[in-house]
Amino acid sequence: MPLNRLKRLIVPQEDVFFKLMESQAETANNAAQALYELMQNYHDVDKKCAKIKDFEHQGDQLMREIYKALNTTFIVPIDHSDISTLANSLDDVLDLTDQMATLLIAYGIVGPSQPMAQLAEILVKQTGELKHAVAAITHSKTYGNVTKHCTEIKRLENKADEVYIHAITALFKKNEAIEIIKQKEILDCLESATDRADKAAQHISDVVMKHS
Repeated sequence: MPLNRLKRLIVPQEDVFFKLMESQAETANNAAQALYELMQNYHDVDKKCAKIKDFEHQGDQLMREIYKALNTTFIVPIDHSDISTLANSLDDVLDLTDQMATLLIAYGIVGPSQPMAQLAEILVKQTGELKHAVAAITHSKTYGNVTKHCTEIKRLENKADEVYIHAITALFKKNEAIEIIKQKEILDCLESATDRADKAAQHISDVVMKHS
């Protein structure tokens, strides 16, 4: 049963779960955009990273609201476990974006490398697709677009893997051990964020399969 049909079986306030997860995806996209803008215009780093931290705090609040709703709602639009899993995967993307910004400050990065900027750009595109995918499962006119968005997220994740591998290969040709460690951890964090975006897309696909 498509989710839009399933939703008609529940009272209107149960839509809160969809709205909260849409807000999660939008917040993750906002944070990714802020990170990419920082990479493109690397000044006022502390201020820009603080903005990303604000998005992360918004994400934490959304998670609290989701768990509060799960604990007080018996009839939900999709399984409790599906809501929890998807919400957590979306929150993971946001957490890793914030972690990346924190590392830039902690490691005193003077300027981002090209692969860092490329991975950040990929994350922006992925989270944009996630935003559309989450919204698509709630509307009858867009329900059929979910697979398209999730497929694009996977394509972007594969592209991120390529960027990451090339970046690590080039990085280990350098002689500065401390710089290698710093940059590798940042690249690892970014690559993990793209992985988590793909996992979120997989969870969305699972929900669609379960209710189609």
